[in-house]
Amino acid sequence: MNNNIVLQNIIRFLILMLLQVLILNNVYLGQFINPFLYILFVLMLPTNLQPIWLLLIAFASGLCVDVSSNILGFHAAEATFVAFCRITFANKILTKGEDTTIGTPCIYTVAPQSFLSYLFLLLLIYYLAYYMIEAFTFQGWWRLLIASLLSTIITWTLSIIYQLLFLRRMKIR
Repeated sequence: MNNNIVLQNIIRFLILMLLQVLILNNVYLGQFINPFLYILFVLMLPTNLQPIWLLLIAFASGLCVDVSSNILGFHAAEATFVAFCRITFANKILTKGEDTTIGTPCIYTVAPQSFLSYLFLLLLIYYLAYYMIEAFTFQGWWRLLIASLLSTIITWTLSIIYQLLFLRRMKIR
């Protein structure tokens, strides 16, 4: 991985963590909506990153949000789980099984519909895991499903806005 991509990912990590900790953790959008934009950092890591590094980076980023939120373990567990799922879905959805690496998966570097599907699916997995661990029960499954869908839609929308505002157009492969 070249130094330019490493620097871009460090800057992305800092921007998304600051947005999450300083703004989004303090915004109340109702009991069913919790935007966690920091997970976009994990989803935009290069596809050729070794799985162990992906899992460790996801765990560390989730732990940063946990420490700032005084909720130890929630975000670290979900971020690691999403990174685990990303290993499979990034290959199937983004590259369609081809042996291709993507430096920064985003709406500018892959087909937009593929990236948006990838993003929505992994955000939904993240929120389902989050609310299942939070509730620690399957009772009230409708609340879990509504909260997961609403939070996924809000975070998906914020992720698109983030990419349109902060990423310069890259050549689509």
